Amino acid sequence: MIGVLLAAGSSSRLGEPKALINLGQKTLVERSLQVLQAPFIDTIVVVLGAEKEPIKVLISHERVEVLESQEWHLGQGNTLSECMRVLAPRKEPILVMLVDTPFVQEKHIEAIIVAHQKNPSQVIISSFQGQSSPPVLIPFEHQHKLYEWKGDKGFGPFWKSHPDICQWISFDEEYRDLDTTEDKKYWQENWDK
Repeated sequence: MIGVLLAAGSSSRLGEPKALINLGQKTLVERSLQVLQAPFIDTIVVVLGAEKEPIKVLISHERVEVLESQEWHLGQGNTLSECMRVLAPRKEPILVMLVDTPFVQEKHIEAIIVAHQKNPSQVIISSFQGQSSPPVLIPFEHQHKLYEWKGDKGFGPFWKSHPDICQWISFDEEYRDLDTTEDKKYWQENWDK
């Protein structure tokens, strides 16, 4: 299984690279890589675009590969589809996580993997208090459905178009990503991990 960390965006709303923001003693990219060090994830691929050089300096894990997106400036949809196409020859399930979701913990990744083991042909989607969000686990047989994803499209249209192949895992944690200066302030004031 491949764990993919999407960290390619320019963070235009925040005004600084999300991946490099510190929460406690770690940056978001370091923390996300730690969360993805789960059993059954053999390889982690970090997808970079904007600010790739300073982020690369923080990536020192043996199991981590860097994929430099050529389409990151076109939006998350392009970055995601590019990543799926590049990894297609490996024919492995892919678990996708976003770098700006500090509420995601190791226990969430493990629950998603367990759900995948029970239903290996289903796309496993996280639901945080009813908010569907990555991490999302996509079996190889369904990855081609994302090959033509474009623009700022996230996963929402995917699961709305293919509910028959999707399974949701509910978590108690609140969905709150890190997109704005208000979000940054919230997370830095409330971070205790």
